[in-house]
Amino acid sequence: MNKWAIRHSSHEAATIVDAPGQHPWRDMLQGSLMALSSSLTNWINSWVNKEGLSLYLLAVACLLLAPWSEVGMEVFSMDRSGIEAGEYWRIWTGQLVHSSWTHLWLNLVGLAVLQQIFGDELTTLNWLWGCAVIALLIGISWMAFSDGSWLPFPNRDYVVGLSALLHGLFAYAACLAMRRDSLLAAGALLIIGGKVMWEQINGPSEFTAGLIDIPVASDVHLYGFVAGLLLGVAMTVRR
Repeated sequence: MNKWAIRHSSHEAATIVDAPGQHPWRDMLQGSLMALSSSLTNWINSWVNKEGLSLYLLAVACLLLAPWSEVGMEVFSMDRSGIEAGEYWRIWTGQLVHSSWTHLWLNLVGLAVLQQIFGDELTTLNWLWGCAVIALLIGISWMAFSDGSWLPFPNRDYVVGLSALLHGLFAYAACLAMRRDSLLAAGALLIIGGKVMWEQINGPSEFTAGLIDIPVASDVHLYGFVAGLLLGVAMTVRR
């Protein structure tokens, strides 16, 4: 072996592995980052509710209908003339169609908040049952009262969006959560109920209407909240 090869091999052997503790600042930084990552993961796991994740199937249904735009509005909206003609599916599908992507995303944020707060109560069977009954009661109330003959409810030819059902699901889940956390449940009912009453007294938000490109159906929010409250009370008493 020549001198160059011997020197090269000796140099490689000397630089392959660093001696432990040779770079204390780097070791300290790596240890700190690992500790921070572990703490952040534990914090997220402690705060993020992993129950009731099947509720996001509602989000999937909304996303499937969203790109249909005008076609979806015509076929699936809660349309008065369509329901009177026997197209009863509109009572349920009208909750899933939205006027714009902004309208959809706002409601999906509300859905995520609902799951995080009341995921423990909203098992798959509970929220499916809740959606079916609350949507039906919303449809019946809307057909009965929002035809222009009842003040102060306006005459609406059609309604779209998840917000009325969300109001109902919040009220429904809050009632179911009374025994688990009565303070949280009562607070949610006061906030959602207060919002609904504010809309009835002061009118719907013009700012929100501008965002979603259609008037806010505050009367339908009321129907949803009352429907969810009635169903939630009935289910709680039954338990």
